[in-house]
Amino acid sequence: MPRRRLSPGRVHIDRLTALDAGNLRVEDHGVPMHVAGLAIVDGGPLRDATGHIDCAAIRAHVDRRTRSAPRLRQRLNGTPRGAGLPIWVEDPAFDIVNHVKFQELPGAADEEALLGACAALNEPPLNRSHPLWEMWLLSGSPDGSVAVLVRLHHVLADGVAALDLLGALFDGTAHQQRPPAPQQASSTDVLPRDLYQDRLLSAANTVEKSAAKLRHPVAIVRRFGSRLQQVRRLLQEGTAPTISLNRPVGAHRQLTLVRADLGRASLVAHLHRGTVNDLVLAALGGGARRILDSRGELTPGLVLKVSEAASLRRHDAGQAVGNQVGIRIIPLPLDEPDAARRLTEIARGTAARRSEAPYQPGGRILQRWMVRVMFRQRMVNVLASNLPGPAAPIIFAGARVRELFQIGLVQGNIGLSVGVLSYAGRLNFDIVADADTVPDVAMFAAGLTSALRDLDVLATGAGEATPGWSPAVPTGS
Repeated sequence: MPRRRLSPGRVHIDRLTALDAGNLRVEDHGVPMHVAGLAIVDGGPLRDATGHIDCAAIRAHVDRRTRSAPRLRQRLNGTPRGAGLPIWVEDPAFDIVNHVKFQELPGAADEEALLGACAALNEPPLNRSHPLWEMWLLSGSPDGSVAVLVRLHHVLADGVAALDLLGALFDGTAHQQRPPAPQQASSTDVLPRDLYQDRLLSAANTVEKSAAKLRHPVAIVRRFGSRLQQVRRLLQEGTAPTISLNRPVGAHRQLTLVRADLGRASLVAHLHRGTVNDLVLAALGGGARRILDSRGELTPGLVLKVSEAASLRRHDAGQAVGNQVGIRIIPLPLDEPDAARRLTEIARGTAARRSEAPYQPGGRILQRWMVRVMFRQRMVNVLASNLPGPAAPIIFAGARVRELFQIGLVQGNIGLSVGVLSYAGRLNFDIVADADTVPDVAMFAAGLTSALRDLDVLATGAGEATPGWSPAVPTGS
């Protein structure tokens, strides 16, 4: 959790964590660090008596709901040299108009047009002078449905925290209405002496905790041994193969959506002694096989390295904000062309890894080094995230959410990312590709879709769920 302390006699200070500061460093190197969610909702309840989107009512709804998620009304403030990491402060000029915006889609407004608009809107970095999120409502579908694109900076939330924060804006989620948080400092409340004092107190607390740990040498040895084991395991993983998907990413993205049936996916995974996540990896392998084969890079014995996010949160940790996430590096063998046999092979390989703790980012020096080498790293080939979403349909401002997707990011020299989110009986895939490195993302999407079809889990009736949007078509700006 973010560090929350009280400087004696003054104000509550909430600092950015070191891990989240690392995300800002990545963005400072030219890669926007925000994630997004895409919801397709019934448009009728969002319209006024004239049939137009009721912008004022929607903004009022969102403005009201942000009060149960205080981080959505806070911005980052820099600190003087030597005064520590930036702090979260209440934005005294918070204006919902800066965060909830509207756009009419041109032309036929099919899924290609929708995803093209989402790719373009999601490319710019978020404005750091405001709270680090925004919502776009995109209308124009022939059936009257509306797409809701929500962008959140990674310092605001990882995947799990993003679902919790967004839960404040939707009805029917697991988000609980909590008591008001302690009064947050405004930018004018915090004086430089408060920041320096807070940092000194933090340093003293660190020394005190370190001294306390020295009284338990067995625990120190155990923690050191665990870290040493992780380093040894990381070295044993070896480097990722050199493939053309791993080139420095550019500024533009392409998005593709694919749908699967969650119940069927769970059953098929169980029959192959695996998990739904194993099935996701098997489908990802189908996509990788197809695109690499089209590029002449599907060599015998090829094993890709997939970086998969793993939450480190406790269920009782209160409102989820910031980042508490590790990664697992999963080997993805591509020799097997049959999706079912590939699933069995993957399930066998991941079973032994489930008991292993995820890799966790190291100290500030290691984080800075990782940022510097991210455009030429050789640890992983593809990014993946698989999150459990709401099991039952949820509501936005009175409108039923038909479909829900998570939209991840690509960074460094990793040009392909697959985000998966379960929602109301569906397993929804979103593929994010760098438009320069992976202009042929359609090949990857076709291979992934074919694998889901071979496993008999590809969703049917997607058109019934969203009549205005055509089937998945890769697109971008």
